[in-house]
Amino acid sequence: MKRGIHGLMLAALGLNTACYTGVFDMDPTLEGEDAAEAGDDADVPDEPPIAEQCADGELDPGPNLTRRLTIPEYASSILAITGVDIEEDARGLLPADPRADGFSNTASGLITTLDHVEGYDRLAELVVTSMDLADFTAQHAECTDFEEACERQVLESLGPLVYRAPLRSEELDGLLPIFAVVQDEGEGFEVAVGLVLESMLQSPRFLFRMEDERGDGSIRELSGYEMASRLSYLVWGGPPDEALLAAADGGGLRADEDLEAEVRRMIADDRVRNSTGRFVQDWLHLQRLENLVRDPERFPEWDATLGAAMQAETQAFVQEVLWSEARPYAELFNAQFTVVGSELAELYGLPPAGPDGRVDLTGVPERGGLLTQGSLLTLGGNEASMVARGQFVLETILCGHLESPPPGVDTTPPEAEPGSSQRVYSEQRVDNPSCGGCHTQMEPYAWGIERFASDGSYHLEDEYGNALYEDGFVRLPGTGEDTPYSTVGQLMDLLAGADAVQACFEERSLQFALGRAVELTDGCTIDSIRTRMSESSGTYEDLLVAIALSPGFRTIATEQ
Repeated sequence: MKRGIHGLMLAALGLNTACYTGVFDMDPTLEGEDAAEAGDDADVPDEPPIAEQCADGELDPGPNLTRRLTIPEYASSILAITGVDIEEDARGLLPADPRADGFSNTASGLITTLDHVEGYDRLAELVVTSMDLADFTAQHAECTDFEEACERQVLESLGPLVYRAPLRSEELDGLLPIFAVVQDEGEGFEVAVGLVLESMLQSPRFLFRMEDERGDGSIRELSGYEMASRLSYLVWGGPPDEALLAAADGGGLRADEDLEAEVRRMIADDRVRNSTGRFVQDWLHLQRLENLVRDPERFPEWDATLGAAMQAETQAFVQEVLWSEARPYAELFNAQFTVVGSELAELYGLPPAGPDGRVDLTGVPERGGLLTQGSLLTLGGNEASMVARGQFVLETILCGHLESPPPGVDTTPPEAEPGSSQRVYSEQRVDNPSCGGCHTQMEPYAWGIERFASDGSYHLEDEYGNALYEDGFVRLPGTGEDTPYSTVGQLMDLLAGADAVQACFEERSLQFALGRAVELTDGCTIDSIRTRMSESSGTYEDLLVAIALSPGFRTIATEQ
């Protein structure tokens, strides 16, 4: 492809870049005659029936922020459209997606900069030059003559594929001149198709998950194409497939039974594991292991390879629990097995793993569940701070929140010494009238895993000969009382059986689905999810279905 033509087209058409930092002047859904032609939701009711699931006045889908595709979502979308794996290049050319409110797909954190604009331009070129344009054109063109009918047919084929909805008439008219320029330059039809695709891959319609918020301020049910996009990025972390787009076009994404059938169909595809992995990566903040360091004198075996192995253990374990064995997600906290390589098995003192890395832990009472894996045991620095470990459990696993300590308070964890283990200092903080109110709510969760050092290894004594223990109590939210435990296994069982733990996991999953923090106004949506989960087997598949059927996921608040 001639880069001269590429430059001419971008200059002549002023493609897309003005939209990246300003107000979008491009609506994501079809209206009027365009909508009727596309067949999308021809019979939209005045009042969405989904509203009946909530009491009068309680349905509030919350803020709907336009979401830029994250790097994994962008790469997944490019792969689905073109067959080109661009993720490594995307990570090199685009700024990293920041974590906001704990997740890297939070809309408010996904700002767009000039570096993004330049990166998308370069990536679109890389994608198109990596493709077999003749084959791609043959898949989407019924004819390859420079005739308007052929050109429109190609564009109409590419619209749902790239934009996740049909092209609007003005968009189609805006792309048609590319064919004329290419023909004038004496290039072939497939070159024009490549340039069309290259421009579409830089459009806000592709790079952003846009939904039409124009209206009278009322709440409406999502259109079929909007729902298809939400479903596909929830379940797969990528764009809708042909079956989902066909369901959207035919009005098949409205009834509960149809939505559930689509979600369960999609879950049978292995792409669900990719989306799950991204959720787990953010939820447990596993990214920190990539740059984690340990005191080389105290932990001479520590290196980046070990950190990567811990990430891999947790990801493999979660995939086994949630998908391979389809267990209730509560068992993430007490399942008696893990999946490790030889290096971690040796560190943990486990027998060598089998070919699949799976190790049965029924004879290893100190291990079992996420909180006994190195990826989380490395929390708290070299001293394995009980404050940091307990705070992680309270905030990440229980969705609790404590105010920051008063200004001037020294929060540096004291080092253990002969006669004073970390447990001694922790009990002093819990018993202290001035600070025990907060520390009692978090630190006892860490007492049960005191025997695990900050590199994930297990010991009965610390380096000074102080005995380490695994008993304690927990004050689970909503119970109002302390529940004692004697072993780490009992602690894990308490967490696995706690309503607060399951409710928090559901809330974090909803947050990941919506791309924003869950708010008080989401009460109707949360109640809907919890009601469905109480009637289910408690699997992650059931949870994805419950989220997809929830009022907040299926509706949008319009603005005048």
